[in-house]
Amino acid sequence: MSTEQSESATAVTAHTQGETQAAPAVAVTQQATTPTATTSTQRVKNPKRVAAGKMVAERTRLVREQQKKAAEAYLAENKAKAATAAPEPAPTTEGESPKCSVEKNSGLSTTQWLAVASTVVSLVGIYYKREELKAVFGKKTPEPAPEPARVEPEPARATQPKGLKK
Repeated sequence: MSTEQSESATAVTAHTQGETQAAPAVAVTQQATTPTATTSTQRVKNPKRVAAGKMVAERTRLVREQQKKAAEAYLAENKAKAATAAPEPAPTTEGESPKCSVEKNSGLSTTQWLAVASTVVSLVGIYYKREELKAVFGKKTPEPAPEPARVEPEPARATQPKGLKK
């Protein structure tokens, strides 16, 4: 700092502290605060972390590209198969047993038939259980005896009429 700046700085500090104090004779050469911003406002990035993040992003991008290529190839292959495959002729039923022809015409698979059968069995079981419970609880229970008359006497009434007393 030059002497003019130091004099103006001391004059400013004297003015802020009040007119009653005298300005210090020593010139101020250092500032109390740093002129540059501290690291708390600026974020310092770790270069190793940045490099690792870039590597991960690149790997992810490459994997996505490979997956897209594989999906496109798979779809193209399926389209080619669908276009080249001729519809298969219906099999003849001359040499087959009647059991197979009934099964194919029924429209339900074995698993579906088993599900239907188990539902029917459970409904029948519920019906019979209901009938059994009706037989047990359906019997009339004897009616309860009427309650005995009260043994306690009723409280006596007040003999004075209600209202204003004279």
